[in-house]
Amino acid sequence: MPGGRPRSIDLTEAMPIILRLFWHDGYGASTLEQVASELGVTKPTLCRTLGEKEAMFSAALEEYHRVYIAPAEAHLEQAPSLRLALEGVFDVFVERILDDDLPAGCFLGDSGMSGDFGSGLIADTIGRLQGGLAARVQQRVIASIAEGELLSDSSPSAVVPFILGQFSALSAISRVRPDKTQLKSVVSYMIAGLPWAVMQ
Repeated sequence: MPGGRPRSIDLTEAMPIILRLFWHDGYGASTLEQVASELGVTKPTLCRTLGEKEAMFSAALEEYHRVYIAPAEAHLEQAPSLRLALEGVFDVFVERILDDDLPAGCFLGDSGMSGDFGSGLIADTIGRLQGGLAARVQQRVIASIAEGELLSDSSPSAVVPFILGQFSALSAISRVRPDKTQLKSVVSYMIAGLPWAVMQ
């Protein structure tokens, strides 16, 4: 008797599972067999839908950006001031960090710093997503200098890496599972460290 039709993959349901697996175990320790098992499908069905491991990991990075980075980028684009934009960004990151159901750290940032992806699809995806965030920060910093929110002699080439570094630092801090009070204190120090023209 012929076997039943292979189960199809609902990407809306599958991508959070795939993201969680890659985020927790990393690229090297995860296997396609493991991913297929988590989804309850066969490996051939998995690969037909999402491609090989590199494509799957890249898709997981895109999912991470959509869920955890894009809402922060929205604050950078829409908030009326740099200070409010950064407060919004940090609120998004703090909410992620305080979610005990999520792995620690930043999946995108940690993947970029792992040194495992010098070239290829995954490297391109990391570069594009990180570059988009950096570009949005730079645009807000340049605007804030022009508008007098930051000191007029502030250098974007110094301020932008400082801000991006605080994002990375917050993700590193998340590994010790701080509470909300601790995180809010850390964030206030990070924001206060910028060269504001007028203290608010």
